[in-house]
Parts: sequence; C-alpha cells; structure tokens
Amino acid sequence: MQGFSPFFSHLSYIMGKKITDSVATFCSELGTSLKSMLKIIMLSHKCDIRPGNGNSDRSLIIMGNGPSLADNIKNDLAILQNTPTMAVNFAANADEFTLLKPDYYLLADPHFFEGRRSDPNVEKMFERFNNEVDWEMTLFVPAKYSAKAIGITNQRISVKHFNPVGVEGFGVLERAAFSSGRGMPRPRNVLIPAIMTAMLLGYKEIYILGADHSWIKTLDVNSDNEVVSVQPHFYKDNNEEQRRVTSVYKNVKLHEILLSFHLAFKSYHTISRYAASRGIDIYNSTPGSYIDAFRRKPLPGKQR
Repeated sequence: MQGFSPFFSHLSYIMGKKITDSVATFCSELGTSLKSMLKIIMLSHKCDIRPGNGNSDRSLIIMGNGPSLADNIKNDLAILQNTPTMAVNFAANADEFTLLKPDYYLLADPHFFEGRRSDPNVEKMFERFNNEVDWEMTLFVPAKYSAKAIGITNQRISVKHFNPVGVEGFGVLERAAFSSGRGMPRPRNVLIPAIMTAMLLGYKEIYILGADHSWIKTLDVNSDNEVVSVQPHFYKDNNEEQRRVTSVYKNVKLHEILLSFHLAFKSYHTISRYAASRGIDIYNSTPGSYIDAFRRKPLPGKQR
C-alpha cells in the first residue's frame, strides 16, 4: 500500500482542487446573480415587446452600420426591401434610409436622448423620423424614455421599450430575464439589444449585416498616450460626429476599450447559447466579421 501513497496523495489533491473550484464558481455565480436580481428590481420595467403575427415564419435582417453594409445596399437591395429589417443608431441620417424603409429601428446609447439638444446629428435624426418616415415603423428605445419625452410626433412610428439591463449569473436567472424582456446580456454594443429584441418579436431566423466589428484593426495610441479608435460606418461621418467620437475617447484608456470589446464579444456567445435553447437561428451574413459566436450564412435568397 505504501507504493500507492503518491497516487492517493495526487488523487486527493485533484479532488480537493475540483471541489474548491466548484465552490468558487458557485459563489461567483451566486454573487453575480444577486447583483443582477437587484438591477432588475431597481432598473427594469415591464416589457411591452410582443411577438408579431407571422413573425416566426419570416426572417429578420438586422442592419448594423459597419462599412460592409454599403455593398449589401448596392448588391442586395431587393432582398433588403422585401424582408423585414431593423436599423440602428445613426442609420436614419444616411441618404439610403428612406430607400431601405426599415420596419424596425433601435436606439440604445443614452447620448441619443440625453445629449440630443447639443448634437445636431441627433436633432437631424429625430427630424427625419418625424418628417420623412412615411411607412409603418416601430422604434425601440430604453424603457425609461417615452415617445413624448423623445419628441416623436409621427403617427406612423410606434414606440416600444426594451430594458438595457445587463444580467449575468445562474442559467435559470438569465433565461427568465431574457425571455421576459427584463434583462439581456451586457449591452456593450447596440447589436446586442437589437438581437434580443428580434427574438422577443418572435423571429426564429435572424440575419446580421454590417457587423464588421473589426475595431481592433483601427486601434492606435498616439505620442500623447491617447487612444485613437476609428469605427467606420457604411456612411461617412461628418466633422461634428468625428469631433464627438474623439472627445468620447479622450480620457479612455486602452485596457478599458479592450475590456469593452471583450464584454461585447462575450455577450454574443451568451446570446448564441440562449438562441439555441429557444430553437432560434442567428446567422452572421457580414463578410469578414470578427464576431465568432454565430454561424456564417448568406442572406436568404442569395447564393454563396
């Protein structure tokens, strides 16, 4: 038996380590779950997004504003005009907006609501909403903003609300929060609430365009130790928007930007697991996209 002592000692060590790791994991998930529950109680509202009739039998295309979307607009316009679509952020300021006529539009960044009066680009966007949208469109905004508060007067636009409350922890808590619309994976990028909203609308097949997410290629640090981050879009940002973005990154450190990237890409994997549990297919149709969480597939009706 003496010859077995090293074996049993090693086995005891392995078992002890596994138990310790399991306890540590449980405690970590318990802590994040309690924090998420508190956030839901304090920040979340009843979700007014409901599945639409027939949505489960149709596809939805979410149009991110990455540079690759320009090629889709040029080459796949018929598909975009004949399939339900969702636009995000400053897409309404692009010349192509009234050509695409998106069925849905989602805004998540507080800047669109709290910095509106000081940003002419935001003012222009809301003016286009009110004066140029002559089709039925649903605008999704964070739950704390009402249609009146954000100045939507166009009767063709229906305003609905989502909860941009990041939820992490035990799987049962995440699934309950996601399916009820009370929370979502940490929304570090507008595409995250866009996909979660698409699932709440009842779509079982979701395609993603313009989600290049190749920001790492554009990162730089200048001689003054200032981080430079260029995030190009399918449209050209004007000087005002370029100055605003530069000011936003003025005091942001490189590790903070990389952490934000990490959280966004991690959230996509959380979404992928949740979608699979609900029988929902999410396809990344963006050429060269850095998102590694979703299966690659061309737009419906388009050949490889």
